[in-house]
Amino acid sequence: MTALTFTLKKELSHSLDCSRLTAAVLADKSIAEIKAMTLEAHHTVADWFTVSGSDASHIVFKDTNQHLSYIGKQMQNGTITIEGDCGDFLGQSMKGGTIICKGNAGDRAGDKMRRGILLIEGNAGDYCASSLMAGTLGVLGATGSHLGYSMKRGTLLLAKSPTEQITWVDCGIHTLPFLKLLFKSFANFDTQFAKLTSTRAQRWMGDISGIGKAEILLLNQD
Repeated sequence: MTALTFTLKKELSHSLDCSRLTAAVLADKSIAEIKAMTLEAHHTVADWFTVSGSDASHIVFKDTNQHLSYIGKQMQNGTITIEGDCGDFLGQSMKGGTIICKGNAGDRAGDKMRRGILLIEGNAGDYCASSLMAGTLGVLGATGSHLGYSMKRGTLLLAKSPTEQITWVDCGIHTLPFLKLLFKSFANFDTQFAKLTSTRAQRWMGDISGIGKAEILLLNQD
């Protein structure tokens, strides 16, 4: 089966809530039923997307832009690949599965994330990993302000140095063998994260304004 693919077919200049486009919602629906689904008042999936493919366990968004919001909200399983940029609240409250964003993500990526893997190959906006409870969120590009705000648990992987976060404690540079297992899991996906190899990382613990059990790892790129 081929991936269930949503190709944006016209210019979008406002935020479009894509939270219904997950495997749990689409698994038992035909292409005709998916096209008829409502995404916003008076607009259906077919108004904005060309839909093709059949495998709802692997959903692909093509020709995307920064206005596609809430992609992967509360997703439980499967894989979502975004071949371009996306909007705010990527992977909000996700409970499992994997999201790969090939471009940039908006604000609050991974907000209230509970489980799963969220990988952003480009930049992430403000409040990335806000209130994240568990799971792994990775960003290869730059991150905005208020990184990891109120983050509870989980791991935030970074390839570029973040701005100083006053509620995070710098724990120094460590060799972390568990990263080998994490990187091995990335090898199952078509992503730049599959090229990571170094187990050396600078580690921060926080958010100490909360329970302080989450971690930010800045990966050594040498």
